[in-house]
Parts: sequence; structure tokens; C-alpha cells
Amino acid sequence: MIDRIPIPNPFGWGGPSTFAIMMLLGFLAGSKLLPLEFKRKGLIPDVAENLVFLGVLGTLVGAKIFYIFEIWDQIFVLPGVYWFPLTHWEGFREFNDPTCRVCIESYGLWSSLFSGGGLVFYGGFLVGLLFVTLFMKFNHLDYGSYFDGMATSMAIGYSLGRLGCFISGDGCYGYHTDANIPLLTFTFKGAMPSGVPVWNTPVIESIVSFVYFLYFHYHARFQNYKKWSIFFQYILLHGIARLLIEFLRVNKAVIPFRDPPKHVNIPDPSGNSTFLTEYYWHGFSQSQYISLGLIFIGLFFIVKNRLWEKELLKS
Repeated sequence: MIDRIPIPNPFGWGGPSTFAIMMLLGFLAGSKLLPLEFKRKGLIPDVAENLVFLGVLGTLVGAKIFYIFEIWDQIFVLPGVYWFPLTHWEGFREFNDPTCRVCIESYGLWSSLFSGGGLVFYGGFLVGLLFVTLFMKFNHLDYGSYFDGMATSMAIGYSLGRLGCFISGDGCYGYHTDANIPLLTFTFKGAMPSGVPVWNTPVIESIVSFVYFLYFHYHARFQNYKKWSIFFQYILLHGIARLLIEFLRVNKAVIPFRDPPKHVNIPDPSGNSTFLTEYYWHGFSQSQYISLGLIFIGLFFIVKNRLWEKELLKS
């Protein structure tokens, strides 16, 4: 796994992030497919350019905001001391107190917010949808038709973006497993080296999303379903996939149902032999609650409006 493309420059070696490259490829794939689908549906193809731009902007803004919420307890680690992280770039790390372990392992609010890493997909997904929806509202566009046309692009974009997590080794991996399944498991030696075999959740999710892309691109969009059907199918299917995959991932529970396995922030085989050797899931994560919400929304509108039915073709 490669975090950055090694390119020589006046400051040494280092180039663009591989994760950023894969995200860019995802958006480029979407920007290529989206106008073609809008044209096929009799919509305005040029709208796609604006939607992709707003999708990128919303993804970056929302993903960062949700990431801060996810690590909030690792930023404000000292009870009752709230101003220090707000006035210091690296937060409690700037205490420079070797006896304060929680300070050393904490994150800075501002350094995390403006760093190149640390992105939560659902934050980007929701804020991106908000930006796109506002654009459609202000331009009086047909929400259902345009959102239906976006499903294929969202599926392939997400598939490529998730693949970027694996290539860059950013740490969104699963818990320990003794299984040896090509592509689905690997020994993690990325940004947070643990040295133990884990579930390859980024690749699993990428494969699932690519299957969704094939379904929407080669089948569903030609079935003349009712308006909104394609979009809510995507919402439902994506929610189910993310909900299930989160059971394999190492994520904090919003409300713990049981105590999680003990671990350290940056483990290694000798520093914490128990890291990831137990089943990690200990309660629904932030992503799982959002996934449940998407599943409920998708099911509600599909059932309420009988979106499995097809429109009658005009003679």
C-alpha cells in the first residue's frame, strides 16, 4: 500500500495522495457517466457539471465535519478543559507533558479539520446531497428524475473511492481474522501497522458497490421504474451493505452495548498482543445509525409509492 506517489520535488520526495487520486477517479467516472445518463433520460446534460462540482465540495466539507464528530472524545480528552483545544493547533498535544498519555494520543481540532486525511463518507454523502438538492431547488429541476439519473454514478464513484482507502492504507480496516481469503483478508501494514491479518473491509465494500454499479448501469435504469425508484433502490442497497460491513470494522460505538477490546491508537505486534484479536463490534457506530436511517427511508418510500412498479409506456 502506498500513501503517496513518490515524486521528487525541491522539498524531497513525495507527491499526491493515492487516496485523493482514487477519489478523483471516482468523481471523473461519475462526471463521464452522468451527462450521458441525463441525455438518455431527456434531461439537461450540462447540469451534470454543476452537480459533480457540488458533490465534490459537499463531500469534502461534510466528510471533514463528521470526522470531527467521530473523534470528538479524542480531541477534548481532559474533562472541564475546553478552551485549550480551541486555541491550540495540535490541541492537548501541545502540553508536551510525557506523563499525560491521553494528551499525547489526542488529536488537535484544527490540525484534524485541515489535514489531508480523516474523512467520513456519510458526512460527505449527506452534505453532498444537501448541496445538490439546494441547487435543484433554486433551478427548479425535477428532483426525482435527476436523482434517479445519479444512482449509477454514485455507485461507481463510491467503489473507486473505497478502493482508495485500501491503496493508501489509511486504516479503515476490519478486525482480526484467521481466515485467508484472497482480496477479502490481508495483513495490515499501512498507516497504523498492527501486523495481524484483518478483514479487508475497504475492498469488500468496493466490490459490493461495483456490483451495484453493474446492476444500475446495465439493468435497473432500463426498466422504466416509477420516478424516484432508482434513487431509493440505491439508498436502500447502500444502507444494507454499509450496515453489514460495519460489523467487521474497527469503529467506536455511539452507545456501547458491551466493553470493546483493549487497544492502543497506533498498535504493533509487540506493543499490544491483544489488539484486534477479539471481535471488536460493541455497539452501533455512527455509520450504522445513518445506514439504518437510509434503509428506513428507502423502504418507506419504495413501499409507500409502490416504486417496484413500472410506468406505463405511452403509445
